[in-house]
Amino acid sequence: MTLEEQLHQEMLNLYSRAGKETGYWGNYYLRSVKNHGGLATARKMLVPKKNQKIDKGLQALIDAGRADELSVEAIALRPEFRPLFTAAEIAEASNRIGALPSNTIKTPIAPESIFPEVLPESETYAEGAVRSIVVNAYERDPKARAACLVKHGSRCAICSMSFEEQYGDIGKGFIHVHHKKPLAAIRSEYSINPKIDLIPVCPNCHAMLHSSNPPLSVEKLKMIYESRNPGSKAK
Repeated sequence: MTLEEQLHQEMLNLYSRAGKETGYWGNYYLRSVKNHGGLATARKMLVPKKNQKIDKGLQALIDAGRADELSVEAIALRPEFRPLFTAAEIAEASNRIGALPSNTIKTPIAPESIFPEVLPESETYAEGAVRSIVVNAYERDPKARAACLVKHGSRCAICSMSFEEQYGDIGKGFIHVHHKKPLAAIRSEYSINPKIDLIPVCPNCHAMLHSSNPPLSVEKLKMIYESRNPGSKAK
């Protein structure tokens, strides 16, 4: 497979990955890739815009905290694909990635800080003192949670664990729900769709999703989990 063919396949993969992770399906983008090829489409998309307006596809990726990974700009900047683009196209891609809001660029979080302590440091506490795990209002909303579980069930979407299977009746219905869109990226006009925006995850996987800020995507963590556990596919 030539480098241009590899790029074409990556552009096709981008459509489905971005759609699954953001809920935005770029049908015009897909049609262009199929009709004109991945390289021609990428080059057209990297032409500087006069009005600097962000298109819907890139905005969806920004909102999901995934523009630095799942965008045509990110693909063009990958070392293996750079030879296919001109210096001007690479500069345009770099400028756009560099202009992303800082809160949408993933930064690692230390393990001890994933679920931060909220008790005053000046006090002394017995081991086992209460620890607070901060989740957003959408995850706490009983109606939103219920709608999510009706759609997805109560099995972890990443490792496929079921608390009911593991612990019997006491585990029935127990599961965390994770909000896939980073809080910092939620704009005033945003309206939650629990069936799309929320996903059931076990506490372990929930913690690992929040091992970076913005959180890892569900698809990314699932890929990591399955790569480390061959033969283990979510049910």
